[in-house]
Amino acid sequence: MFQPTADELRPRTDAGTEVVARDDLLLAIGPLAQQPWSSQVYWTRWAADQVEAGIDDVLAIFRTRRQAFVWLVTDKSTPTSLRERLIARDFITQLEGRILVASLPILGLRVNRELRIEEATDRSRMEDALRVEHPSWDAGRAGPSIEDRMRRLGADWHAAVGYLDGHAVGTARWRVHSDLRAVELNGAETLPGYRRRGVYSSLVAYRTERAAKDGCTVAAIIADVRTSAPILLRRGFEDVGRATFFLWPASRFEPTGPRTTLPRAS
Repeated sequence: MFQPTADELRPRTDAGTEVVARDDLLLAIGPLAQQPWSSQVYWTRWAADQVEAGIDDVLAIFRTRRQAFVWLVTDKSTPTSLRERLIARDFITQLEGRILVASLPILGLRVNRELRIEEATDRSRMEDALRVEHPSWDAGRAGPSIEDRMRRLGADWHAAVGYLDGHAVGTARWRVHSDLRAVELNGAETLPGYRRRGVYSSLVAYRTERAAKDGCTVAAIIADVRTSAPILLRRGFEDVGRATFFLWPASRFEPTGPRTTLPRAS
């Protein structure tokens, strides 16, 4: 699911995404050059003495487009030194996570009954979702992401927004893998002032219940070790391995000016 084959990945992507599939790597180049989560390296298969040249090759692919991207490294990534090599090459550790899986239904999740959850099936709700996910973005910056997500809405990719006190306070995404009878929980955010009120767990409950109705029997997520992982591990999810997302920002591909170094996520 998180390290798919090329044949599994291509149906998940829209017309604006380019898939680069070789024997030694699989990556996708999305339509939003400045948004790193639009593009991803899914896996590599290199020997230890090939890794530096391989990293150079990946950077060259994205450099031609000045495309930001994330790189997923799990316990199955090769070589085993890849994580340390990316850190040494100044990649930013964006998310330290654990791959968690659980059978559906999931019991015991805290649900805030005052939270009204609606699927983001129209532009207005998608705008609400982006305002929660990226509160500092103005309309000009959010616009391309909204258009991209509206294109992705369909049978397998979904988004939802949670409302409290008449305001959008939480959002979450998920993807249904019908062939695996599994749901992939892609990410969720809660506005700081509304945390510890059951918003996140309510969105987990909504997504997994919705997926179960769609025939899913398993849920999987790469959960942040600092936030969501502890919550889910108390609710029946099983830890099956480490997963780290590394980030390379588009600003590092600028032809002039000093290279911008962003702080690592703590």
